[in-house]
Amino acid sequence: MYRLGAHIPDFSSEVEFFDVLYLGVFIILSPAFDNRFYRTKNPPANIVAEVFHAKRHVYSLFHIFSTRFIVVLEGEVVSHSYVVDRMLAEFAAAAVNFSRAIDETNVEGDSDSDDGGENGITTSLFVEMIEDILKESHSQIFPYYSNLLVGHHKHFVWTGPKLQIIPRSLDILSILPLMTLGEKSDLSGHQIYNANLDPEPASTDISPLLGKRSDKADDPNPSDEISRKRQRLL
Repeated sequence: MYRLGAHIPDFSSEVEFFDVLYLGVFIILSPAFDNRFYRTKNPPANIVAEVFHAKRHVYSLFHIFSTRFIVVLEGEVVSHSYVVDRMLAEFAAAAVNFSRAIDETNVEGDSDSDDGGENGITTSLFVEMIEDILKESHSQIFPYYSNLLVGHHKHFVWTGPKLQIIPRSLDILSILPLMTLGEKSDLSGHQIYNANLDPEPASTDISPLLGKRSDKADDPNPSDEISRKRQRLL
């Protein structure tokens, strides 16, 4: 299941890029869909090794893509990691919402909604596994994933704007004006990291705590303070 061939995709085709993207997202989340990871706290070492190898292969493919091609979304040059992270969060949210929808259907049918069936995988365990994977290796998109849950996201495929793939060498002149600001880590029209942006620096003004701002005229003269300290010592 987890073994990938040595073939490196061409990537210049949008279809082939998304084939690799969907496969990569599923591999990253695959432990949540594999009952062997639920049977014991320590799943078989060979299965864990296969997943690890498959993930490394997928990330290598994404890296190769980033060195050869540029992604343009809505007229903006965006890092490939944005596409990967967005698809990962949206796929995870769709899987969780789909699982919960099945539970709701079972409840309406008066059946045991969270017995886990023959495999013993309950919805709560599935959600926990999905979220553990995201928190461990993609914590930066967890807030976005959480927002998708609230919005009942249900799409397992890319729902973003049409993706344009341009070779870094051949057609770079055609997008040169877009490259002046470099690749953006987030898309202006649909941010996925905005919940993790650094907050504005906290004000160093403590006057609200004191009730008013201290003026220099009210500050003690340093020399007077030193004199008072000396008098106390005497």
